[in-house]
Amino acid sequence: MKSRIIYGLLLGFLGIAIVIFPFTPLPDVAVLAAVLVAVYELMKVFGVKNKFVYAMSMAFSTLVIAYSGYASRLDFEIPVVPVVTAYIMIMLAIIVVDFGKTTFNHVALSMAASFFIPGAVGCYLRIRNLFYDFDGIVTLGHIRFIIWFCLAGAVFADTFALFVGVKFGKKKLCPRVSPKKTVEGAIGGVIGSAVINIIAIFVCNALCYKPFPIPVPVMIVLSFVLPVISMLGDLIASTIKRNYGIKDFGNLIPGHGGIMDRIDSISFVAPFMYGMLVILLKIFA
Repeated sequence: MKSRIIYGLLLGFLGIAIVIFPFTPLPDVAVLAAVLVAVYELMKVFGVKNKFVYAMSMAFSTLVIAYSGYASRLDFEIPVVPVVTAYIMIMLAIIVVDFGKTTFNHVALSMAASFFIPGAVGCYLRIRNLFYDFDGIVTLGHIRFIIWFCLAGAVFADTFALFVGVKFGKKKLCPRVSPKKTVEGAIGGVIGSAVINIIAIFVCNALCYKPFPIPVPVMIVLSFVLPVISMLGDLIASTIKRNYGIKDFGNLIPGHGGIMDRIDSISFVAPFMYGMLVILLKIFA
């Protein structure tokens, strides 16, 4: 428990640093490192042995993160269809070259991991880049608020769900997938996370020199939706672990498991929030 608290605090400080310094190299390095380790952990769980499959998946994941973080900022385009097609063809060719050791399942699951994880977590960099995409409308203060909003929606949902579930939990939420999660805990997680983010909305509007361009009532609704998305991501990750008979995806973080165990919720919150922000900013801004 002690190590869990210590490393939890360290992760918390990292999250706060990313919120405060969104345009330093810190978010880029943190996102890339988290994505590469998470993809590696998933491939290891899937039973992949071929080193070239690992190398190709890591390289493609890096390319996706670079594209997410810098394509719009530096105004360059990658020929997406040819690159993705070449990646898939090379990965499938490994089945022939390494027949008997590398199966279609290995390659297909590796590709799925290298598409989804960097594509999803890379949305945090896309959220940051809304500063450039909506120049003059979205300010630096707004970007800090949005990143906080996303991280808090995932982290506090899990935290409040844990404490409320331990104290008041009786009815199991999804016993076959995650026996410890309760309906009461889930409700507590949603409400607790929403309250934190609703307070953040008013703090943002009070401290920023102009209000956040999306109306407060809409953001309040998102405050309740976001922790639900976060819990869905956590349950899906738990289902994968159940399917493969493991407790954690890794053991890199003492008391917390692997990186994938920490970003499972975040990887669902980020793309959902990015999509909603783009739509809502175009409507209201």
